[in-house]
Amino acid sequence: MIPETTHTRALSPRVASLGEYAIDAHRGFVPAEDPVDALPAAYNPWEQVGRNITALIMTGRIRPAIESMPELTPDRLESCGEQERAMLLLCCLANAYVWGADAPARSLPAPVARPLHDLAHRLDRAPIIAHASLVLNNWRRIDATEPLSMSNIDTQLTFLGGVDEKWFYLATVGVELAGAGGLPLLVQAQHAAAAEDHTRLIEALLGIRKILAGVVDALLAIERWCDPHVFYHRIRPFLMGWSAPGLRFEGVDREPLVLAGGSAAQSTLIQAFDAGLDIHHRDELTTGFLTGMRAYMPRPHRRFLEDLEAGPSIHDHVARHRNTRPELADAYNAAVDGLARLRGQHIGMTGRYITRFEHGEKAAKGTGGSDFIGFLKRSREETTERLLP
Repeated sequence: MIPETTHTRALSPRVASLGEYAIDAHRGFVPAEDPVDALPAAYNPWEQVGRNITALIMTGRIRPAIESMPELTPDRLESCGEQERAMLLLCCLANAYVWGADAPARSLPAPVARPLHDLAHRLDRAPIIAHASLVLNNWRRIDATEPLSMSNIDTQLTFLGGVDEKWFYLATVGVELAGAGGLPLLVQAQHAAAAEDHTRLIEALLGIRKILAGVVDALLAIERWCDPHVFYHRIRPFLMGWSAPGLRFEGVDREPLVLAGGSAAQSTLIQAFDAGLDIHHRDELTTGFLTGMRAYMPRPHRRFLEDLEAGPSIHDHVARHRNTRPELADAYNAAVDGLARLRGQHIGMTGRYITRFEHGEKAAKGTGGSDFIGFLKRSREETTERLLP
């Protein structure tokens, strides 16, 4: 176990407005404006290869196509939306190049490596495919006149295509949307605790419990159109990271990069519930991995986690008042139990989608590079350890 360190949380909340953290009141961490689905004409070479990525992988032409692209710079990307579109394109091209042939590549050619490295530096994110690109910014509305919903959404990019891959990314957007309503409730809970407003605190905690139940339903909906066999053998390989000795970025003066692949831990949503409910992850299996995954999140979302963690401890506030206001403890425990149930369902899904296909040493690591079964189980244990007696 990692020794517990003394951490003094502020008495007053740090978070006032969700908008300061690029969080939408209705969509949560999903962008408030629909993702850009095409870059300016100057970036047509990226778009051309990106739009043909499935056919190029299938025909064994992905590596020559990427190698022959001109070297472009991201300097002419004017908006955040254009930068995110470029990040999605370049990350998908990079992972397609590495994993799109019989043997993984050990170096990334300069036409992708240099702009990807530069753009990732500007966005302050790791230069590899991650939740922020493949989920949060990889969708479009089918009918732009209708609201965003799971019946009005499609992907922008996939590696091999097909309903299973599309639905895996889109259903994960659904998980984010299902949890969006919990974010203002986390903020409400901290403000209510600071103001000693127990009625509003109970309201927020019970609301969080209800939201988490919806997140569980959205998580299980992944199984509706994404077959476990297809996920494991056709989708998951393109989401893998770059283990030691790492991937060399041609034209970039630095050592080869060792990076985690796409992981659910890169979603800010669950870590936000941890931060707001004051769930402690201090085991060697959890703390380093969860902290490391923040490097793959958008910078404003990381700040939201940091400010939630610095604000009043809901757990400690409820613990101080549980003898005189037992309904507070009941509401807090309901919220924590909801989070534990979500983690329990995630463990079950990893069994159906991953571990049933693996044996021996191969079963040790997930796409994010973790001992994911041990990580998930310990995360659930650390969650239930915060339940109040």
